[in-house]
Amino acid sequence: MLNIAGIEWRQNINKCVNAPMKAPIFALEFCRQGRIEWASGILPCNHLESGEMLICNPWALSSLKRSQDYKGELILFYEEAKDSIRTIFAGFDLNLDAFKTKFKINEKPFIVHTREEIQAVFGKLSRIKENMHQEYARLGLLEILLTLKNMDASRESICRDCNISMLQVEKVYGIRSFICDNIDSHYTIEELAEKFDMPPTAMKLCFKNVFGLPVFTYARRERMKHAAKQLRECDRGILEIAGSVGYNNGSKFAHAFQDVMGMTPKEYRKKYRMENVA
Repeated sequence: MLNIAGIEWRQNINKCVNAPMKAPIFALEFCRQGRIEWASGILPCNHLESGEMLICNPWALSSLKRSQDYKGELILFYEEAKDSIRTIFAGFDLNLDAFKTKFKINEKPFIVHTREEIQAVFGKLSRIKENMHQEYARLGLLEILLTLKNMDASRESICRDCNISMLQVEKVYGIRSFICDNIDSHYTIEELAEKFDMPPTAMKLCFKNVFGLPVFTYARRERMKHAAKQLRECDRGILEIAGSVGYNNGSKFAHAFQDVMGMTPKEYRKKYRMENVA
């Protein structure tokens, strides 16, 4: 299907996959139908579903267990592929070693959860006539590699490590942005859950998995960081600053600020200004 030195593209693979004749530097496997499970705890999640793709070192391939109805595609990259890609796709700055580092596949395989770009490439290739496959396969490979290059690996890692969906990750990133954009307002868990169409319990768990803190703790920390910036950079009164981050009660603001920053707003401003004078 793909006549590029150092790259082997296997279409329509089923549950039985023959081992490569030589060791690839890494592999991409796209699941069209069925699912892949893994043995020996090789991956932190439970399985790979239809429409998802796995990036892995060749040693992981033998540990994958494909379902009876499995259909997929496997792209193997060998050492020679580095020079081939640099030559054929000159100008796109595609570095296979950089992909290995970015997705940390020497540590464990990486799951690319549902991506429209990835699905579109494999879907298009399945509909192309045989005599046109060569040209479209090259374009498809370029699209896949560019998608991986521009992908936010940290968000995909969250999906992999916490076993939550990309949609949930996108929603809690949206919640974080909403909190930071409305730093002067307070919202209940129920209000946020309704606004972002998530069950409250799931929202709390997902938010903590992604950002490492409960929603309210994260929101309070962001308010205090914003207040600290004002204390350093302007001469507004402390009560006015408190109001700008959603506190109408000065003592409650001072208590929250001390919990987060380790000193009162007055002490913080004094310490910062003394350091600047020194």
